[in-house]
Amino acid sequence: MKTLIINAHPDPHSACSATNRMVAHLLAKLPAGSTEVVNLAESKQPSLDKAVLDIFIKTVFRREQPTAEGTQYFAGIHANVAQLKAAPRLVIAYPMYNFGIPARLKDWIDSIVVPGETFRYNANGNPEGLLTTHKALILQASGGVFSEGGRAAMEHTVPYLQDVLRLLGFVSVDAVRAEGTTKTTGLDAAVAKACADIDAKMDTFTR
Repeated sequence: MKTLIINAHPDPHSACSATNRMVAHLLAKLPAGSTEVVNLAESKQPSLDKAVLDIFIKTVFRREQPTAEGTQYFAGIHANVAQLKAAPRLVIAYPMYNFGIPARLKDWIDSIVVPGETFRYNANGNPEGLLTTHKALILQASGGVFSEGGRAAMEHTVPYLQDVLRLLGFVSVDAVRAEGTTKTTGLDAAVAKACADIDAKMDTFTR
């Protein structure tokens, strides 16, 4: 079973990064040849700017035939959607910045939420997910602790990603956090706990 790993760290080759260390640990647990890693910092991602939005409205909602320019604009979106559909298991790894996800990851998320491809509107106008055999594992790294305590209300990234992927029909969206990397306990302790959590979730994730 294929696993697509989306790494949103700005330096995907940094050995000091908690995000990259979680990804490396996960890769070691998966069968060789079963994964595809996309480092967003090294790939061109479509951005939902005015030009793309206008084309999106015309082609998706108004059912108009795309122009040559429209086809070019949508090439990246179609590529991301096809890549996602081909991988029943998805991993999203990222550092939390200013209580949010990295900008390149937001661009990637926007590119996979496509009516008629990853979800549809039913007769009542309500969205229904189409990726109903997919599972996801979110790997988040943060300097502080946001899963509990006084800062828990400031953590919006995991709930946001879970909501989006559930909209697309994902049957499960689990999360692992390497948090408190700047605390006195240190980066190594945070990563070690996260890797143990990954191990505990692997059977359910890959099943």
